[in-house]
Amino acid sequence: MLEAHITGPRGSLYYSAPVTPYDLENLRTHVRDAQSRSPREVHVDVTLDRSREVDRAVTALIWDLAARGVAVSVA
Repeated sequence: MLEAHITGPRGSLYYSAPVTPYDLENLRTHVRDAQSRSPREVHVDVTLDRSREVDRAVTALIWDLAARGVAVSVA
């Protein structure tokens, strides 16, 4: 299970979903929407269940978000 709290200039959003390709893409879309005004002012706090498969999928997402200027923290 994945939980994320997205904060940015347009407000905040809480997102909770299983770790599936669809749900990770859905999270990515929400982050992109939050970036529309000020890309560098978005922060994502991620909490997830630990498993090897989850780690790989979420790590790829985190690297992608960080490359786009999003501050990401993982618990």
